[in-house]
Amino acid sequence: MLPVRLVLAVQDEDYIEPFLHYVRCSGFERRLIITAFSRKEAYLKFLVESGDTVDAVLAETGFLEASGTKGGIQDRIVFIGLTEGGEAAYPGRHLSKYQPLHLLLSALLDIVRGGKEGALPIEGRAVVIGVTSTVGGLGKTTLALNMARQLAAEGGKIFYLNLETVQTAISPGGGEARSEEYRAGLARLLYDLKAAEDRRERPRFPVSAYAYRHPVLQGDTFGPLDNLNELLEMERKDTAELIDFIAGSGLYDTLIVDTDSFPNGRTEMALEKSDRLAWLVADDWGVMRKTGVWLDHLERSRPELYSAVMGKALFAASKVSGSLTVSPPSKRIAVEALLTYIPAWSQGSREGGLMHSPIYQRDVMKLCGELLGRTKAGSEGGELRDAAGYVRAAPGRDSFRP
Repeated sequence: MLPVRLVLAVQDEDYIEPFLHYVRCSGFERRLIITAFSRKEAYLKFLVESGDTVDAVLAETGFLEASGTKGGIQDRIVFIGLTEGGEAAYPGRHLSKYQPLHLLLSALLDIVRGGKEGALPIEGRAVVIGVTSTVGGLGKTTLALNMARQLAAEGGKIFYLNLETVQTAISPGGGEARSEEYRAGLARLLYDLKAAEDRRERPRFPVSAYAYRHPVLQGDTFGPLDNLNELLEMERKDTAELIDFIAGSGLYDTLIVDTDSFPNGRTEMALEKSDRLAWLVADDWGVMRKTGVWLDHLERSRPELYSAVMGKALFAASKVSGSLTVSPPSKRIAVEALLTYIPAWSQGSREGGLMHSPIYQRDVMKLCGELLGRTKAGSEGGELRDAAGYVRAAPGRDSFRP
């Protein structure tokens, strides 16, 4: 997930030091890059010279009044005041200065990310993980299926939902079964959801009545649809109802949603409904460029969706041999996970087979941990000092201070 570039501005340096130390040593390390100031002159100079690199400002009233929140590049910056009790002296969003830092930082990220960053799923609702990419052929379905199997092996209750227009056919086990019942589950559920809406009732049957348990995934899924119109006719509203019905059923811990690589209403709604996103790129300049172009378009055309997506997306490079050799064309594509290239897979697999390997599963295990917040990778690096005299630590450390 792209870190939030935050400016912290308070007069008391004794407040800045423990603030930065906590971020460096906590799970917020990867989600925040902080520039801290105790002097108004340095603060204002930084906003004038580097305001285009700032996402949010967390500051005392005096700093906010000195900078204002109107005009120029500052129109897109989220300004948040720090108060010490009582009513705020400056209009806008405010947070209490003296409160547990994990609460303060969680609230700050919720404001900046529109409530998406760090938000916990509703109790009893499955965590929704979307798996997506801008370019096809990167192994998106292979990743989604292996994630489902990995989380099920860890004791989770998993549902795998394939929303690709042309779906991968995975054998339901026990041979190459092709029963009508096996294939009709999703189509029948979509029909029943619409019928229930017309009657203003809840669907009569649970999701388990439409799905089957896959013996290899050890989780539930639908059989692939042969009639493409069933998915082509799915609108944004249909997609939202389907995801909400499965995630809110209380039967599952995690819902993994496999999306189309090209943008459509179904894919966009899946991105919106996901709590976390695994976004595949490749160690290839063309793939990186196309991903950057699509994100640029999304930011211009759907700024709210763009902000939500970037707040929960983890970029993973697929089919990597060794280390990443291509640098992303944009800082917004911060690759945080690598998925090893498995040469044997280029020869294909039997119909309905699930491709996996111990090496790939190791990468998937790490990726699942990152997405669900079970791991924290530390970053090391030395300090860099620019011409203006700011001490800059490498991303992942306590970043900037005057």
